[in-house]
Amino acid sequence: MLVGSAGCCSSQVFVYLAALCLLPRLCLSFSLENEGNNNRLVPRRFGKEQDDIERYTEKGSEKFSRYFPYDLDDWQLQAGGAICEGCNVVLCAPTGAGKTVVGEMALHRAMDEGKKGIYTTPLKALSNQKYRDLTKIFGTVGLSTGDISLNRGSRVTVMTTEVYRNIAWRSNQTSPIMKADELSENAIVVLDELHYMGLPGRGGVWEESIITSPPHTQI
Repeated sequence: MLVGSAGCCSSQVFVYLAALCLLPRLCLSFSLENEGNNNRLVPRRFGKEQDDIERYTEKGSEKFSRYFPYDLDDWQLQAGGAICEGCNVVLCAPTGAGKTVVGEMALHRAMDEGKKGIYTTPLKALSNQKYRDLTKIFGTVGLSTGDISLNRGSRVTVMTTEVYRNIAWRSNQTSPIMKADELSENAIVVLDELHYMGLPGRGGVWEESIITSPPHTQI
């Protein structure tokens, strides 16, 4: 799953268009729409009918509502339902709207299936914070930032995007000397702060993370 904050900057449009081009299995994304003086989150469908969106909502509610002590918004349930059906999901929403909830849904799905999940952030400080947050939810959580490595092999691991990019690259090597398939059991990767893709010098890390992710890894 790809997560980014919605804004008025036109360059972000190109960021998300680039993400769409890099995700051949993308079925659903969400973005911000102005309606009068109010903003609302709406699903952007790619060849999907309204029946699909309603099915996503029902499936998301059935699968994930029990994990959260509050009512979830329809767009969160729709995204969760799309994840359950194996879709790669791009989520574009304002800060504080609840994007992290959908990332947690993705990790819950991986754990429910007996597989592993990865949550990435662009900064070591954010990774440390997310490590603490997810430990409260999932118990033992791994952390890998380059400087720190904790609980290796955990079912949920938080890492910087650069660390994930390097792991994904190694997992795609054909050389028996270089190949180290560290993602064979990983079902989900959440790429938080996707809008960093637009930063000169660092944006390529997000592109390479998407391109080199194994085919079995849901984004």
